[in-house]
Amino acid sequence: MENFKQSFYNDGYIYPLKAIEQNHAENIKKEYLSFYNTISSQSYRIENKTKTHLLFKWANDLVFNENIIQAVKKILGNDFVAWNSLIFLKPPNSNKFVSFHQDQNYWKIHMDKGLTVQIALSESTIENGCLQILPGSHKKNYEHYDKKDINNLLARGQEVELSDEEKLRKKNIILKPGEFCLFHGNLVHGSDINKSKDYRFLFSIRYLTPDNKINEKYYYNYATLVNGEDKYNYFKKEPNLRNNELKKCKNFHEKLITRQAKIYAKIYLKRFSILSFLMNFRIIRDIVYNLRSY
Repeated sequence: MENFKQSFYNDGYIYPLKAIEQNHAENIKKEYLSFYNTISSQSYRIENKTKTHLLFKWANDLVFNENIIQAVKKILGNDFVAWNSLIFLKPPNSNKFVSFHQDQNYWKIHMDKGLTVQIALSESTIENGCLQILPGSHKKNYEHYDKKDINNLLARGQEVELSDEEKLRKKNIILKPGEFCLFHGNLVHGSDINKSKDYRFLFSIRYLTPDNKINEKYYYNYATLVNGEDKYNYFKKEPNLRNNELKKCKNFHEKLITRQAKIYAKIYLKRFSILSFLMNFRIIRDIVYNLRSY
């Protein structure tokens, strides 16, 4: 266990680890794409990819997956919450990418106790734009710039500038369906475009210890306790598909994501931020997301 933890904090990541069987991962992909390709609302096509564990049983099951929990416990200890879960979906021959960034840097959490688990639900290869990381970069805080690019899968477009030497040191994280990588909350990471003929499907879970605090100016502060106990109560409790019916979780998700859309609108609109209230209306969010060409 100590070698596992030491390796993680030395390099900033560990992979490959196994969460589920390959056929299970492939079934999740098939089920999700079947759902995704029937969605008519452009806003919902985007919004179901955030806090995904509130909407889909398979996503909630992965948050509580025992193989993942045991790996996270070795790093964070016994007590941790799932603050977020995200789908990163790249269509075939897509120009979608994820700019290189540090999660913890822009989450603005107060302590160095957070990590991301990224599970491959399809083959994750160089050709289809697999996760790329910069080993050791979690030990340094990089300055971030918000850049607007309709192909960037990050809503704010946050990005760090890498030196030529750092670009040469980037590592491709190649995974089979059902495998996962866990990496430090401050590790620089991103991914390139999908040049393949199939979808690339990754599911990310953000785990934090309960003694963290989220900057609520930019992000929601709700979480699900996954393991141990929360002695601090910094995180507000959210409904969960284990204990609540789907309708309650969906309604909560709608309110949370609408609030987040208004926050992002304020960032983009700047002097015209008063107009951010329009994001309360799904029809407006549909228009905005269409303009961003997701």
